[in-house]
Parts: sequence; structure tokens; C-alpha cells
Amino acid sequence: MQRKLSKNTNSTKVQHNIVKPLQRYNMTKYPKILIIGHTFNLRSGGGITLSNLFYGWKKSNIAVAAASIVNPSFEVCEKYYQLGSLEYKARFPFYLNANSNKIESGIVNTKELSDSINLLNKGGKSIFGIIYDKVLYSTGLIHYKRKFKVSDKFLHWIKDFSPDLIYTQLSSLEQIRLVDNLQKELKLPVAIHIMDDWPSTISYGYFPKLIWGKIINKEFLDLLSNSKCLFSISEAMSEEYLKRYSLRFIPFHNPIVVENWLPYTKIKWETEGAFKILYTGRIGRANGKAIIFMANIVNAMNLKENKITLDIYTPDFNTKNAASIKSLRGVNVRNTVPYNKMPALLASYDLLFLPLDFDKDGIRFAQMSMPTKTSEYMISGTPILVFADQKTALAKYAIRESWAYVVTENSEMVLMNAINELCSNLSLRMGLGEKAKKVAIQNEDAKIVRENFRRCLIVNSTKPDN
Repeated sequence: MQRKLSKNTNSTKVQHNIVKPLQRYNMTKYPKILIIGHTFNLRSGGGITLSNLFYGWKKSNIAVAAASIVNPSFEVCEKYYQLGSLEYKARFPFYLNANSNKIESGIVNTKELSDSINLLNKGGKSIFGIIYDKVLYSTGLIHYKRKFKVSDKFLHWIKDFSPDLIYTQLSSLEQIRLVDNLQKELKLPVAIHIMDDWPSTISYGYFPKLIWGKIINKEFLDLLSNSKCLFSISEAMSEEYLKRYSLRFIPFHNPIVVENWLPYTKIKWETEGAFKILYTGRIGRANGKAIIFMANIVNAMNLKENKITLDIYTPDFNTKNAASIKSLRGVNVRNTVPYNKMPALLASYDLLFLPLDFDKDGIRFAQMSMPTKTSEYMISGTPILVFADQKTALAKYAIRESWAYVVTENSEMVLMNAINELCSNLSLRMGLGEKAKKVAIQNEDAKIVRENFRRCLIVNSTKPDN
């Protein structure tokens, strides 16, 4: 267990210097950005980060093309292109499946159109279909099933938009090939943003994993070497990727609009009645085991006549993981709330829980990630309990800046003792809440982060002097 550590660390900081002098460029410019693969939304971590980084950008200078456009937000971007049957062509023998090319390519500019695509993407699958998909993924044939081509319709839409740069949050071999194809076709610079360390884990589910690992790594490195701008999700990821790929990645993760959160931040840390703990977000890979572990501890503590509640607001409220803990004493699993309700919700609790799994797969996948909700938790002023391995970027950040109570041991007793101490120590809760808010304002302010992000894209766009 660790609450505070010295800020004097021996880790080598990556120097993220922009090589070209910024004075040469028009700092009021908003380059035209073609975003590939992800939509703006307030449901997923990638969508929230995308929305917060590009908020305030000229809407006319942002466009999105993706294979899955489900209920996108039109607040930041109004130009969407659905990649469908014109761009993705099934290979033999997969084109024999009549349902393989059912999504129509074209512009998505209304809620009604995105809803209709949502219905297509949500079609139920038979047992045969489920088995079929498992075979494709386990053998890696999913990467052979279809190929991408820039259709005349898509090319006309792109040329009409006339982008200066391609931005993508890569997460699969298919996206690597898509972006590589577009780069060669359009002769545009590319900005790559890595959200988690999927390059080190992506081939583990395929057979043979060594062969697929080599294929994915080669194509990924080729795209990296031809990209103008490389972004990571954390300082730890930038340091690791400098060692691994000898390339410099600039860290950008989810910023916060400080003035939108400050009116709701906690100013009183006294508890009333049961000690209320909150977790918001997904229950899945890299955190599902830790959340279930915490739920069982809350149940055990309540059996000993403690008064503790753990409320979980998640889009996964109907999954097996959620069902396994719903009946535990003091544990409540609910559907997630709208994003604009989040500031008041976070500040209404006594403690916020921020977990990552301790097993090898969880650590490998999330070691260099920074959960999207981190900055939101911090600005709320509610004390935070980080439950994660000491090797993770999350734990390192919390320890270095002392903005959370950090438990780095996967121990029931240690976690239970941490909850008891936080429950009984008002000054500790107040100190953690105030420090987290201070660090968030200093490091995560969207005004500063967005401007630095925009400058990086300006420097690397095709027409920087315009």
C-alpha cells in the first residue's frame, strides 16, 4: 500500500520538442483534419477524448470516416462518411455470405441515418454466426476476410473536404492497412494516437500468434515511420515507445474544461450515513476483475456491520460481470448517466474508485494507459482510491503527484484497510480531494491541452502557413 512517495524519481523524461519553430506558423489556424476509424461521442473513452481534444475546432475543418458510425455526436463534427460495401470488398470465399456487405457507403449527416446504421450493426447472431466469428478471430482470418479500397464515392467526398492531415486512434491491423492505403492514395501527413498498448497484446488471440505478431508489428512500424505526428496516452507510454521503437510520442490524454467542473466540485468532505463509494465506466478488459474484487470486499465489510455502498454506473450493467455482483450487499449496478450529469454525480460521493486488473494480461494491456475518467475524477474534489499495480502509468502518476490514495497490492486485507482509513479520516479525504483538484487544474486544463494539441497538428499539416 502506498499513499505518498517522493516526487524525486529517476525516470528519464521524454523531451517532446516540436522541431519546427512555431513562430513560422499561424497560431489561429485550424487545419482540416480527416479522422479515420473513431467517431465523436460521450460514451466510449476514445470518443470522449476525441471530443474534448477537438472541442472548439472549426466544425467545417473536421470530418470523420469510419466503418462503425453508431449514434455519433454532431456537436464537434458534422461531416461523417460511413465506410461500407463500396470500400470493403469481401475476399473469396467470404463473399459467398449474402450478409457480408449489407452496410451502405455514404454520408451520415442526421441522427436518423446513424440510427438506421445502428440497427444494421446490432443485428442478432445465430449460434453458427457466433462460432463462425470465433473461428475467424482465433485463426487470424479476420484480417483476410475483406480488403479496403478507396471508392470513387469516398474519394469524391474526401476531395470535396480537402483535408490537410489524417488523424487516427489506431487499434487494429485493419485500421493500420486502411490508414496506410489512404496515406498512399492522398499523399497526406498522418497523426497517430495510441490509447493503450495494444501493439504488444493484439496478436495473443490469433493462431499462430508469432506469425501474426510479426505481420502486425511490421505493418505498424512501417506506418509509424511514415507518419508526421505521433501521440501517446501517457508519459509512461512515450518513454516506453522511445525505447521500443526509437520514436518520440507526445502524450495527450483526456483534458477537462475546468470552468464546467468547478461549480460542482466538492467543498465538504464530512460523511452522512453510509460511506458512499462510486465507480463509473466500463466493466471489462483490464479492470473487470478488480471491480468484482472490490465488490466482494464491500459485501464482506457490510456483513461485519460496516455501512458502505459501492455504486457502479456502467454501460455494461446487463453483462455477466455486472450480474455476478448485483446481489452483493451494498453493491448497486446501474446504467450510466448522461455525460453532463457526471460533474454533480462524482462530487456527491465520499470516495471514487479507480481500478486496473493485476493479472498479467491486464497489466500488459493497460500498463501504459491512462483511464479517460482520471482527469474527471481529479477535478471533482472527491478523494480517489487507485487500485492498480505499481508498474502502471496510472499508479505512477498518482504516486508522483500525490493526488490519490494508492493501493498497489492485490490484497483483500490491504484494500479493506485502505477503505477503513479513508472512511474514518476526514482530513485525509479533504487533503486528497484538494490536491487532486489542484493537479487537475495544473495539468489537465483543456484550454492548455487543446492549444498544445492544435499546435502539433498545425506544424505537421500540409499547409502550415495558411
